[in-house]
Amino acid sequence: MPSFASAHPGNTDANGGHHCWTNCGYWGYDYGEYHYHYDESVYVDNEKEVRKQDYNAAVSEGEYLLKLLNDFNMAINSGDIKKIDGLYDQFTDQLSYVEHLIGYVYGSDNRSKLSQKYVKPSKIAKERTIYEVSQLRLLSQINSYINEDYDVSEEFSKLDRLVKKAAQIKKSGGYNALPNSVNNDLRYQEALTYGNYLNKKAYYFSQLIGQGDIYQINEEYDYFVKQIQITEAKIGKVSGKENRDKLGNRFIKSAKILKERTIYEVSQFRLLQNIENLYYSGEETEARNNLSKLDRLKERAVAIKAAGGYKNLPATVTSDLKDKEDLVRYLLG
Repeated sequence: MPSFASAHPGNTDANGGHHCWTNCGYWGYDYGEYHYHYDESVYVDNEKEVRKQDYNAAVSEGEYLLKLLNDFNMAINSGDIKKIDGLYDQFTDQLSYVEHLIGYVYGSDNRSKLSQKYVKPSKIAKERTIYEVSQLRLLSQINSYINEDYDVSEEFSKLDRLVKKAAQIKKSGGYNALPNSVNNDLRYQEALTYGNYLNKKAYYFSQLIGQGDIYQINEEYDYFVKQIQITEAKIGKVSGKENRDKLGNRFIKSAKILKERTIYEVSQFRLLQNIENLYYSGEETEARNNLSKLDRLKERAVAIKAAGGYKNLPATVTSDLKDKEDLVRYLLG
């Protein structure tokens, strides 16, 4: 901004300016900088024009923000999360821009009025939807990671936090809940994502079964079963029995078959491991008592496969279990 005619000491030359040699930093000049002085009335008029331009710019962009807000609220009322997501970035970018412009407007009363008219209602709409939009985008990201065989455990944890935060923010802020269809669609997409991840884990687990290595099957078993349980829980939150049944048939049924094919062999392996540990720990009596459990597990394994029509595991699994059992019986005499 130009200075008043009497802004700082020193005579002007024939051109109406001079060099600054005293307290230059205080006046906003570099030492020795040449500058002009202007008539005070010109400065005042210029400042009024700048203020007017700042105010008009904030109003103009604020009106455009209200138009975007109207479109955004219509998308919210439609209950279509994909429509909301499609408008979200443009709407929130404009909101940030208007806030920025209002910051340049002269006078706290003017800024307060403009914020009340343009910023406040827009921020309410943003807060009502920010965590749902974030969930939708994170679900898309997780699916892409799953397809590329990346670890997504951290992303799933983040998703759970977003779901909880969405409910908390509405309660603490007093915001109106979104239409039920928004949450229903998100829970369906979440179940699909977990189902896709379970499919990946089921494929890997079936590969281990095919290799016939009971040690690797045992190592992967708990994590695989946990994913079945988690996916079932996510499907349980999906709206509509028909939807839940379809998702269950698509993801859970085949995974549970793999679980049932291996559960008794894994149980035998772990029991034999426990008996061996008891023996080496000097608890031979307890180790002998556990042998009766082993016989029941073997009988149950045969019965469950016959009843369920499950395909037998590779012969190497049976032979490895037999070798481990022979060792245990030898140790116990």
